[in-house]
Amino acid sequence: MFAHKFSLFVVPDLIRHPETLKKLDSGFRRNDTLYENRSLWTELVPSPPPPLPKGRGEGGNGILMGETPLLEPFDIVIIGAGPAGSCAAQAAARRGAKVLLIDRRQRIGVPVQCAEFVPQWISRYASFSSTCIMQRVEKMVTHLPGRITYEMKSPGYMLDRSLFDKELAASAILSGARISIGTRAVDLSPEGLVVERGSKMETIPSKVFIGADGANSSIARFVGQPSLKTIVALQYEVVLSEPQNHVDVYFHQDYEGGYGWFFPKGKTANAGVGVVSSKAPRLPDLLAHFLDSLRGSKKLQGVQIVSKTGGLIPCESYQKDLFKNVLLIGDAAGHAHPITGAGIFNAVLGGEIAGRIAAEAIERGDLRYLENYETEWRETFGKFLSYGTFKRRFLEDHWDKPGVDFEELVRKTWVGFKEYYEDRRKIPLHPPLPMGENPSL
Repeated sequence: MFAHKFSLFVVPDLIRHPETLKKLDSGFRRNDTLYENRSLWTELVPSPPPPLPKGRGEGGNGILMGETPLLEPFDIVIIGAGPAGSCAAQAAARRGAKVLLIDRRQRIGVPVQCAEFVPQWISRYASFSSTCIMQRVEKMVTHLPGRITYEMKSPGYMLDRSLFDKELAASAILSGARISIGTRAVDLSPEGLVVERGSKMETIPSKVFIGADGANSSIARFVGQPSLKTIVALQYEVVLSEPQNHVDVYFHQDYEGGYGWFFPKGKTANAGVGVVSSKAPRLPDLLAHFLDSLRGSKKLQGVQIVSKTGGLIPCESYQKDLFKNVLLIGDAAGHAHPITGAGIFNAVLGGEIAGRIAAEAIERGDLRYLENYETEWRETFGKFLSYGTFKRRFLEDHWDKPGVDFEELVRKTWVGFKEYYEDRRKIPLHPPLPMGENPSL
C-alpha cells in the first residue's frame, strides 16, 4: 500500500538500562551535542552554499554536490539521508574519511513519514537545534478497551521531523561530507554504485557502501536480502483544539498487531493507526473509526485534517547486516523496535557506530574491521530488538486466539507495562556472527 518507511516513536527500553546509556554517552558526548540557534540552510538544494569553515573530511570542502560529477572515488558512500545515513556520514567525515551521502529525494526530510515523538535522551547523541522541537512531552497514557488507562513517565520531544532531518544532514556536510540529492541507487556492481541522477547514469567507486535507504531498501536487495516483515501505518495530522503535554496510545482488537496513537505538537496532533500488513486494505476505515473515537472522547472537537502520510515499519531485523564492504543501518537493517515501531533513536546510534567503524576500517586499510559494526550495535541495542521480536511473535500468535484475555495480552507485549519484561531471560539473543568474510583493502 505504501512504498516508503514510516517511523513511530522511541519508548524507554534503553532508559530502563542506565548502564547502557552511560556507555553510549561516553562515546557520543565528545562529538554530538545539542546546540541552540545555529544558522542552517532551510532546504538542501543543488546550488552553491556559503563558504564553509575548513574541516577534517575532504580538506573541509563539505559542499553540496549539485551537478558535480560523481565519478571520483570515495572512501564511503552512504545511501539515504535520513537520521541513520546522516549520522553515519557525520561520524565518518569527522574521522577524515572521504564521504558521499546520496538521497533520491529532491528535498531532505520530505515527505515526513513519522509520528515524530522521540525520548529526551536523543539530544545527547544527535546535533539539532531547539527549533526542531515542536513541544515537550511529559508522559504516555495507554488506553485499553473499556476506558481503562495507564500512565507512565515518558519525557521526550515532538519533533519537526523535516527540519530535524535537514539539520542532521547539514551537520554531516559541515563535518566534511559531500551530498548529492535527486540521486537514486539502481545497482551495485564490482565497479561501484550505479546511480541515476536526472537523465544520467553514473557509477560511483567506493571502498565501503552503507545502506540507509529505509524499509524498502534497494541496497539490501542488491546484496540478496529478502524484504523485511513490516507493519503498515496511516497517519493524519489534525487540528488540536486544546493543548496537552502527553502522548496517547490506544489498543483495540481491530488494530491487529498494532495500535493507534495521538501525539500532540502544539496546534496540531499526529493521529494514526498501524496494523499487520495483511490488514492494510482496512487502514482508511480503521483510522476513520479511530478519529471518531477521539471525537467521542472529546480529544477532538472536530476532525480537520491538514496533512496525510503513511508507510511501512520494519518489525524484524536481519540476522546479518554486513556483506563484505556493504553495511545496512537504520530501517534498512530492520532496527526499528518490533513492538513500538521506534526507529529514530536506534538509527542515530547505529548510524554513528557504522560511520565511525567504516572510517576506522579505511584508516587501517582492512575491511575485516567492519565486523566490529555488527558486534557493537548488537551490544548496544541488539538485545532489545531480539526481545521485541520474541514479544511480537507472541502478540501476533495470540491476537485472535480463542480464550485469550486481550488486556492481559497487551500487558505482556507492550513496553509500558512491567509484565512485558518478565520473560527477558527466557529467549536467546542473535546467533554468533560469521567472522573472517571481509577482504582487506
